[in-house]
Amino acid sequence: MTPPSHVVVLGGGFAGLSCATALAERGVRVTLLESRRTLGGRAGSFVDDATGETVDNGQHLFMACYRDTRAFLRRIGTEYLVRFQKNLTVDYVSRGFRSRLRCPPLPAPWHLLAGVLTLKGPVLRDRLALLRAAPALSRLRSRAGFEELAGLTVTQWLDRLGQTRRLRSWLWHPLAIATLNESPDVAPARLLAAVLAEGFLGDAAASGLGVASVGLGELYTGASARYLQERGSSVITATPAIGLAVSGSRVTAIRTRDGRTFEADAFVSTLPPAALARLDPAFGALDRFASSPILSVNLWLDRPLETVAPFDFAGVVGGRIQWIFNKQRILGGRAGHLAVVISAARAVVGLGNDEIAAMALEDLVTHLPGARGAALVRSQVVRERTATFSASVETEPLRPGRRSGFDNLWLAGDWTERGMPATIETAARTGHACANQLVAPA
Repeated sequence: MTPPSHVVVLGGGFAGLSCATALAERGVRVTLLESRRTLGGRAGSFVDDATGETVDNGQHLFMACYRDTRAFLRRIGTEYLVRFQKNLTVDYVSRGFRSRLRCPPLPAPWHLLAGVLTLKGPVLRDRLALLRAAPALSRLRSRAGFEELAGLTVTQWLDRLGQTRRLRSWLWHPLAIATLNESPDVAPARLLAAVLAEGFLGDAAASGLGVASVGLGELYTGASARYLQERGSSVITATPAIGLAVSGSRVTAIRTRDGRTFEADAFVSTLPPAALARLDPAFGALDRFASSPILSVNLWLDRPLETVAPFDFAGVVGGRIQWIFNKQRILGGRAGHLAVVISAARAVVGLGNDEIAAMALEDLVTHLPGARGAALVRSQVVRERTATFSASVETEPLRPGRRSGFDNLWLAGDWTERGMPATIETAARTGHACANQLVAPA
């Protein structure tokens, strides 16, 4: 099979841009089509009119184990803009009580166990439950360990492991909801196990967390567009794809809403399931995928944050909000800027902006004593109603992988890869996998 000379890539998020830049790096001409006016998809940024600050449409944490994400950022020259921890450290707040998970420089997984065992919050009973679970967690280094989890939800797995309610609230639920964007009662245990295996059971340094020191747009969208254009490729925004032109088992062109057609030798779709289902009847079954929303609530308080939130980010135990990010520290921006995140946000995504902001501020005051008495200067609520697909035991077997059913159309995106959570890393990994398949097919 001869590598294609021209590829059309649908979608300008992490999957599409990682795929497109990997192809361009190897001399393939790419036309990238994005339906929105700006690149970034569900992981982009914009400038807030009132403050002039950059606001992400979803706050993201990176992990040091994100090999494909980091390779993509190195390719476009921006990896240095992500600050990674040397050792995993996570602050937690709960009704005025603050604790810190600090993992010592021990071999994995002992660094994580040691960190949790010294975390203030869990008591002796919780720590003993974690130690009893250690052999089962160690088995995740093998295929057999994953096979034991077939058909189990996260909650069912934690029940089997005998994990206590307090340990779930301090460790397991924050990790599961943040990485799977779904209730532990629904999400597949295998996906949480994949997070643990890649991030916490291999090299201890792989578990360090990273935050972008710039908005996501500056981190990767502009740099990717420049990279592609400098190599003779095209980036076309505000151009939704509406259908496929098909001849036999091959796609010959993409039809767009403005009446144009884009022909190529091969095609890569990084569209979410519902958008792909609208392109051709062959993908009608993808309507069975539901989505799960994420809310990002930006709050500007009337005071600096040195004493309010003396951390880059913190998990919230027992709150309606789940994570707090100190944007003043992370971006060096305007004093008083916090971003809070609510994942798996079905219960609140339909509320009004003012109601959501008031709820977020109430949680801040409850969990951060330094926020008491603070006045809200401005709020900005960002809804990503289809932030990820709804990961469940039922939908996991439906994820298609890279093959589309057409000989020259490949699928990438965080929803396509069985056994992997819907993260930036999965998006980048599938984008690279499609590029590799096109230029060096097996």
